[in-house]
Amino acid sequence: MPHPIVEIDELVRLVIDELVETSPPAAVSFALTCRALEEPTLKSLWNQQRSLIGLVRVLPGHTWVEDEDGDRVLVSGRGFPVDWFRYKSPR
Repeated sequence: MPHPIVEIDELVRLVIDELVETSPPAAVSFALTCRALEEPTLKSLWNQQRSLIGLVRVLPGHTWVEDEDGDRVLVSGRGFPVDWFRYKSPR
């Protein structure tokens, strides 16, 4: 059962917005502290993405390569069927 303060949407939103803006890694840690915080925090983090690089980086590491500058990611192969099972099955 989550702490009652988590039920105050305005307060939770202020904390999430501040963390996402100032420290995305801290926002991830915050999301992992409580199931009630996970969805709104991760949703906010994904909304802040400026490119698809973050999305590609969650794919198996052998299916993509990053350039030296870190500003481009290239999909390098199709991977194996077992790699895609995670993305086909619901959470």
